[in-house]
Formats: sequence, structure tokens, C-alpha cells
Amino acid sequence: MIRVLIVDDDKLARKGLISILPWSRHGMTVVGEAANGAKALEFMERQEVDLLFVDLSMPVMSGLELLRIVQSRFPDVRSVVLSFHEEFESVQTAYRLGVLDYLSKVRLESEDDEQILQRIGERLASETPRSAPAAAAPGSVPPPAEEDWSALEAQWRSLHWLYSEALFQRLCQRTAEAGVSVHRLAGLFPRILAPLENVHAPDFGRLAEAGDVAAALQWMRDCRSVIYAQVAAASDGATTMESMLKAVLFIRERATGALHAEDAAEHVHMSRSYFCQCFKKWTGSTFNEYLRQERIRAAERLLCETNRSIGWIANAVGYSDSKYFSQLFHEQTSLLPSEFRAQHHKGEE
Repeated sequence: MIRVLIVDDDKLARKGLISILPWSRHGMTVVGEAANGAKALEFMERQEVDLLFVDLSMPVMSGLELLRIVQSRFPDVRSVVLSFHEEFESVQTAYRLGVLDYLSKVRLESEDDEQILQRIGERLASETPRSAPAAAAPGSVPPPAEEDWSALEAQWRSLHWLYSEALFQRLCQRTAEAGVSVHRLAGLFPRILAPLENVHAPDFGRLAEAGDVAAALQWMRDCRSVIYAQVAAASDGATTMESMLKAVLFIRERATGALHAEDAAEHVHMSRSYFCQCFKKWTGSTFNEYLRQERIRAAERLLCETNRSIGWIANAVGYSDSKYFSQLFHEQTSLLPSEFRAQHHKGEE
């Protein structure tokens, strides 16, 4: 049976979807429901899920945020998006994240229940699992599609590979097979290791000189080995490192919402004061500094990938005051948001 999780902040909508659709006739069973993306992730950590039905507009964590995290952490889980309004831009983004189908809540009652699940089931059956290695084409390997690169980038940024040897080896293999350019890896790796610069200062010059993907991946292997050696030598060792990595992931996943040091400390079962002390030691940044950096990185992506106004982007990454956001952005990048966007577009010409 295909295990389904319904994610929607509207309880009546969840119950209605569960009761209306003929799940069992199409080999599906609803194993749970969640009121927002954060609760959905908690559920998925405890129980296997094959298919999500996700509302795009939810508090705490939006449907798009959830889809991005699921793509990274649960690559074989597929999704169907739900929306009350015709949010074409959001739906388009969702399709780029690999969703199977889109259901409009407005038209849901008029659609044939059997056809909905039959269509979704057929699409599921026709797909290769996303975690399966890509088949190598004869001759040279073609460059990956943008959505494939985005998925790889998200997995590298997650840092889960840092304390899982098996995951690290699989990620290296997928990266090598995907035909990613060494230039892209040389741009990505320094950014994802930034939280650990206080533990290990990598030789970025050697990375810049890497002539191919194999050399870049070997550079990352060497960095990972040095980090582990540093951890082993530390008195508080791997336990604290794992807690700090979990905190970094927690912050990255929730950076654009209301987030405080107390939330991250509670997530890793530490007191606030001890957490802040460890976080500064292991990352070289205070909690607030790191949160600000993550928000500015999110803003950079939105400035490059959308045409949204500066005020909209400021609000999307957690700042209600666009002037304050522009000031912080300038402090971090030495550019105003409008200048950053213009520079990016000029570089693409």
C-alpha cells in the first residue's frame, strides 16, 4: 500500500480529503495528518511515508518550504499540492520541486474522485525513485537539469552527510554521476562549510585549483576527515558536534520564520546559555549572527530567482521592515538588495 500523509492547516479540509477520496481502491492508505510542515517532518521522522498531499499556504512552515526539505531529506517521498487559490507562481515552483500533481480545492468537489487517485497512482508507478542513481549516457555526461542540481545542492547544504559515512559516499557518487561542473562545486562547498570554519579552516586555494569533479570531491573528503579528527580530539567530542549540526539544520529549515535561541536549544535538549556557548565555539558565530546570515542567503536566492519586490522578499525571509532588511543586507554583502539583483542579472547576460 502507498502510505499517504495529509498536510493542511485546515482540520476540516484534512478530514474531508481523508473521507472523500477512495484511497484503498487505488492501493493507498492514509497513515497520518499534520497541521503544518514542521509537524509533518516530525511525523516523517517517526513513520514511513510514500506520498504527501500538501497545502501550499500554511503557518509555521509553508508547503513550498516543506517540499524543499522533503526533497533533500526524503528524496523518494513524492507529493501532490493543494491550493485554495490559483497561486500559479507557487504551483510552478512546486512543479520544479518534482510534485506529481496539483489539486485545486475550489474544483476538488467537481472532479471525479476515482480519476484523481488513478491519475496520481499512474504517475507514481511510471516514475523512477529519485534516490536511484542516474543512468550514465554513452560518451560525455550531460549537465544536470536545474531541478536535479537544486536537489543535489539541498542535500549538500543539509550537512546530514557530515556524520553519516554511507550518506556521504552516496552523495559523492550522485554528484559525480550527475555531470555537475567543478565550477559549481567550487562555489557551493565553501558556503556549506561556513558553519564549521571555527572547527576547521579549509584550504580553499586547493579547491579553486581542482581541475575536475573528482578532485573537488576528494577535497571535501579530506575536509570531512580533518573535521572528524578535530572532533575526536575535543573533550566534548562527537556528541556536541552532532547537537550543533542538528541545531544548524534546525535553524536553516526555520530561518525565515519567528525563531529564537531558546527554540534551537530546546531542539537539541540543552539549556539556552550552554547552547549559546557551544554554538559560538563550534560555528564561530552567535545564534543571532548565524540566523541573520541564513536569512540573507535566502534573500539572495529569492533576488536571483524571482522578480518579487524588495519588501515582499524582506517579509518572506523574516523581516517586516524592508528598510532594516536592506541595511542588514548591505552590511552582509556590501550591496543593497536592488544592486545585488542587478549585478546577478548583468552576470547572466
